[in-house]
Amino acid sequence: MRIAFVIPNLGPGGAERVATLLSNDWAARDHRVDLIVFENEQTPFHALNRNVAVHSLRAARNASSIFSRVSTNVNRIKRLRSLLRRLQPDIVVAFMTEANVVALMASLGLPCRVVISERNQPDRPGLGWLHRFARPLTYNRAAAIVMQTDGLADWARARFRTHTQVIANPVALDKTSGPQSKEPDGGMHRVVSIGSLTKQKGFDILIESFASLAAKHKAWDLVIYGEGPERPELVELIEKRQLEGRVFLPGLTRDVTRALSEADLFVLPSRFEGFPNALLEALSLRVPAIATRCPGATAEILGDGAYGELVPAGDVPALTEAIERLMTKPELREAYAAKAHDALQDYEIAKISGQWLKLFESLAAAAGTTRAN
Repeated sequence: MRIAFVIPNLGPGGAERVATLLSNDWAARDHRVDLIVFENEQTPFHALNRNVAVHSLRAARNASSIFSRVSTNVNRIKRLRSLLRRLQPDIVVAFMTEANVVALMASLGLPCRVVISERNQPDRPGLGWLHRFARPLTYNRAAAIVMQTDGLADWARARFRTHTQVIANPVALDKTSGPQSKEPDGGMHRVVSIGSLTKQKGFDILIESFASLAAKHKAWDLVIYGEGPERPELVELIEKRQLEGRVFLPGLTRDVTRALSEADLFVLPSRFEGFPNALLEALSLRVPAIATRCPGATAEILGDGAYGELVPAGDVPALTEAIERLMTKPELREAYAAKAHDALQDYEIAKISGQWLKLFESLAAAAGTTRAN
């Protein structure tokens, strides 16, 4: 099968991580995979299978004015349409709202089937009016909409007539790995979080919680990996709470496995989520986890509290209490670590990739467009 994957860029985000995992697996199964990005040519943040071809439309986002933004998207549509005509894919997959809209417009009249996917809370703050306006005009043209949870699928079904299917995010799970060995008692311990430095991720809440514990638990530090527009505010908060030398913002990391393997506790303090990859990665390495019961898939992933602690979103005292409980109870951390893989059985990459391929095959068969590789 010929699969074209459209996504704005191949940066460090969660959607980009999923696109990479799926593309790699499909290529390993001998499907032809073309990854198409809007931005200028760049080195993918996540490693790609050498059989995955990357194409750049060289049409980066231009937000200087409404006219510029519209002009940029028209340019993207034209270039993508030309590329799709040349590649002749059976299936086009698009991730994220702007890519969804562009892919649907670019494929008008072409024989390929387009599968689109929202990768975050669809009605999240910060989603521009242009995308909100474009979705109802375009999404009904999709062959299918893929959402990551039943709740998100209900949102799509209430608004669009097209087929909607739930497929979760994948994780590469090493079944041979055991609980991670940590520093012996008396050594330094580390709370780790990973994500873009945005309001959504709630790192200000995490820092406030840690500030209440730092003086009492001197053997613990907090490390937040990621980059984003909230960095100045977070740095200011760290200084205000006099946490220099205890709270660290080292920026992006390409080695998430190493960052998490050094963690004694993972915390995801988000205000809202889609299907958080960082939480999946932490569980795959058997790191005990705390997450907020926020809109999104955190409660689902943690089995409603069976596989990790859940606290209300935005609740500093509740988060503080949960962090301290796991700081002071190594046996509880060990218990969560021991059963972390139980949370991930439905999310293994082979299983999730297969669900996508089954969807593609059913759509291609219904359209009568399946072609030999």
